[in-house]
Amino acid sequence: MVLETFLNLINEGSYLAVFITSFVSSSSILIPILPFPGYFPVLVGVGIGLNPLIAGLLGGIGSVLGDLLGYLVGMGGSATIEKFEKKAPKFLKRFERFYSHIGFWVVLAFAFLPFPFDIIGVLSGVSKYNFKRFLLALTVGRVVRTLLIAYGGFYAIPFISNLFS
Repeated sequence: MVLETFLNLINEGSYLAVFITSFVSSSSILIPILPFPGYFPVLVGVGIGLNPLIAGLLGGIGSVLGDLLGYLVGMGGSATIEKFEKKAPKFLKRFERFYSHIGFWVVLAFAFLPFPFDIIGVLSGVSKYNFKRFLLALTVGRVVRTLLIAYGGFYAIPFISNLFS
């Protein structure tokens, strides 16, 4: 029911549906809520005539906001671990130091690549990685990836449809 509603909104040319669907798709932690990847609504929207720049930006921003949930879960997990475990804080301190050096590049790479990002968000939160740096790397990775997908679809969809017509 929800899936049909989102697809109908996208088919009607709704930028809001692209944003919301990207958000919902990215906000799940380890268990996908929607049966398609977060860039799918961007491709569908561009395929039916939405502006690729706007669809790509809205899809990327929706994905960024959804992926923040993993970071917040990790922050909560970090506080819980420190509260109940005696050995965990030493390990966490070592991991935090290590992650503080490479975290930006890890977040940027995984935000750009088409791999599940949930674990990186949780690890960033657990290690108390700087939120502003996390948000910057996540935004750059997701928005650039989504814009590339939007423009790729914008140019590829007519070419592919001409091949089959």
